[in-house]
Amino acid sequence: MTIASPGASLDARTDPWLLAALMAAVAVIGAALFALSPLLPDIARDLGVPIAQAGRLPAIYSFSLAISAPVIALMARDWSRARVLSGALLTFGLAWCAPLLLRSHEAMMGVTLLAGASAGAALPAAYALAADVSAPGDRARVMGRTVAGWSVAILGTAPLIAAFAQWLDWRVAFALLGAASWAAWAMLRRGLSRQHARAVPGAAVPASDLRASIATVAGHRRTRLLLLANLLDMGAFFSVYAYLGTQLRAANGWGPTLAGLTLACYGIGLALASLNGRLIDRVGALRSARATLLVLVVVLATLPWLADRPWLMAIGMVAWGLVQGGFFTAITALASDQLPALRGVVTALLSGSTYLGVALYAPAAGALYGSQGLWAVGLLSAAGCLLAALALRRL
Repeated sequence: MTIASPGASLDARTDPWLLAALMAAVAVIGAALFALSPLLPDIARDLGVPIAQAGRLPAIYSFSLAISAPVIALMARDWSRARVLSGALLTFGLAWCAPLLLRSHEAMMGVTLLAGASAGAALPAAYALAADVSAPGDRARVMGRTVAGWSVAILGTAPLIAAFAQWLDWRVAFALLGAASWAAWAMLRRGLSRQHARAVPGAAVPASDLRASIATVAGHRRTRLLLLANLLDMGAFFSVYAYLGTQLRAANGWGPTLAGLTLACYGIGLALASLNGRLIDRVGALRSARATLLVLVVVLATLPWLADRPWLMAIGMVAWGLVQGGFFTAITALASDQLPALRGVVTALLSGSTYLGVALYAPAAGALYGSQGLWAVGLLSAAGCLLAALALRRL
């Protein structure tokens, strides 16, 4: 089902059902990577592999997403965002039900690759669809609601997966995530039918060929700098987050539930930031992105020292979510406004840059964590955010 082209005239308010469905889709897709972190020891034990080998699963997921996001966006550029997102949610659900039947680490790697590819199709489609159905003056608010799905993922979905993994089994927990993906698909179909009745069709956007699409995006200076800043920031974010669960369990003698709940405090701050998109609309997305990156330099350098102080860590996680959520809402709004005729490609590359950053940071972060500890990973991540802020200074 096609909603409208980027040039369509839409009601100023996006249909609440569609907005809730987009948030739910992001919440389900986003939960997978966050859920993997505190469950790595359990997955490693069950599959009979060292923790370092199981620790590659987040990087595999991220690499698959980073590669698939722009490729699928370009291959499916003539499809509606709704069709891409619907198919991705169905496939994502199937992927996470598969571990119920699989017992080898190699099979788990295949599942992770498929789930990452599905996420690579879903996230940019959700962001582009949110931009398509929002008026320009209301874009940060709508994008903020969509991005708030990440806070739901961290605050609600990921801790539930950790709890079900401890009470039942990690395979059952991921199967429930797959079922939630199918529920999000059902919500999306209802929201699309309601919004479709309110949209006024605009002129069709001509499809560009593969080479022209790549050349146009690559030649757009503002888009290149936005993608670079996002890559640096998100690689920095996941480098610290990936090892926090393990660090919390080791420092406090916890199981996955308490570690997952502490990490979930990040979602409180993220919700506060992403649900206040109107403030970013007033301040300006570019100014907001620059300011939050500078604050993240301090936050990421400080957090690793709080692992053995649970209450301070919980407060630090809320602060981290607040600042990171502000950056992500701002950078997503900025990217969606670049090259409207290729909005789906740009948002796909934004998601791709996120997980490419994760994949590129992962080897250095893993080596530093193993040899020096989390404090060294924090310094590496802080340096990445500083470089990202310098990149945005050139806009």
